[in-house]
Amino acid sequence: MIFIILVIFAIGLYIRDYKVPALVIFFFFLTSGFNLIPEELMKIKVISKGNDYAFLILTGIIIIDSVYVKNYLKRDRFFGLLFAFGVVILACIVWSKWKVGLSWSEIIRVSRYQFFWIAYFVFRNMEKAQLERLLKYLFNITVIISVLYLTQIVFNQTILNKTYISRTELLGIRIPRYYNQPDLIQFCTLMAIFHNPHKGMWRIVTTFLLVMALLGAFHRSLMGFFTLTLLVGFILKLPQIRKIQALSLLAIVLFIGIFYAGSNFMNSRTFKDLQYIRNGLYAEVEELEVTDFQNSTFTFRIAVLYERNQYLWDYPQNLLLGIGLIPEDSRKASTFDFKVGLLDDITGETTQIDCGDISYSSMILRLGYLGSAMYLTLLIYLTVFFYKKHNNKYGFVTFLFWIMSFGVSFFSSNLLLPATYLLPLITYCIIKKTEQENNLPDVITFNTQ
Repeated sequence: MIFIILVIFAIGLYIRDYKVPALVIFFFFLTSGFNLIPEELMKIKVISKGNDYAFLILTGIIIIDSVYVKNYLKRDRFFGLLFAFGVVILACIVWSKWKVGLSWSEIIRVSRYQFFWIAYFVFRNMEKAQLERLLKYLFNITVIISVLYLTQIVFNQTILNKTYISRTELLGIRIPRYYNQPDLIQFCTLMAIFHNPHKGMWRIVTTFLLVMALLGAFHRSLMGFFTLTLLVGFILKLPQIRKIQALSLLAIVLFIGIFYAGSNFMNSRTFKDLQYIRNGLYAEVEELEVTDFQNSTFTFRIAVLYERNQYLWDYPQNLLLGIGLIPEDSRKASTFDFKVGLLDDITGETTQIDCGDISYSSMILRLGYLGSAMYLTLLIYLTVFFYKKHNNKYGFVTFLFWIMSFGVSFFSSNLLLPATYLLPLITYCIIKKTEQENNLPDVITFNTQ
């Protein structure tokens, strides 16, 4: 009940023009209490996650704004893309209900992550200063949560929401790997490095804490793409001539690396394993037994993606809109017979739809080619926009964030999470408002004396 009261309180704050505190509460729910409140405590009847409370706040705010703000849904280029995506999602919902036969609760549980795109209208209606203040609040909160995250490692004691824990060895010392990193850590770390809202000593302290928290889980893929992103960022800051030289050198090094890796891959056991998987000969896999694929190797991720993609081609009626918005615990999910996937902790069986180790398998399975294409169009549009605006401090940070996000998407489900695209929507609106300010005509004054 206390969370419902907090939802009402947030909407009330927004009505009273305390928009920033209201949206801090919105992000509080979106990130499960900034990674501090277990979802079990938030569950009441039809509401099962913090995201549900966040969406109630978002819905309430948009209904109020659309009534009292003139021309609230005015068209712009991004609105057109959102509208097209919304039409496709609506088609997926219709397909899931009347063709696949899912219940409304199942459809809503899966599709709710896509509903948060409408937060764009809320951000667009706010003032530039409010959006910048909101970003600063979220940055500072993430720093605090990062301190708690690092404290877990030091004392080997879970503080944030529980998740998978393993161990790694560094300089002969076994260190716990906590996977419950703050949800906004990636964006805020790049923000700390390239556009920190603090100055002096606090700039150094916050940057150090966020970088340590980002690297603290020892994700090799995340560490690698973070390093690559920093390299691209520092190159983009070079003078034009040196930038071209550095990018040319980087392109040559990457080409040689890809060629070398590709040559080795073609002759590797991993390639042979994928050939077996392609032909459905899972028992012939040499490097990994199918039941051991949860070791999260790249072979596993490609195998998951390939098997789900092949299913769509085997049943071409699902190519455009997917198999339906089916949750993992649905009876419909048990009708599939995918061999590759993570093992469910409770049942010990292979998960059929959800896969937290790659973004694209469940994306194409649930949304089909059309839905996935429209979803990626939104992300690519934002990436290109921020590249064009990389001379803007927010554009620069967000462009780098998308580089890292797309890289990490082959090793996690990050692209499907609202926390990934909501902060870029804020910076998108900040940049647009900055351009509007710069394009305002000069005020003409007259001397009446």
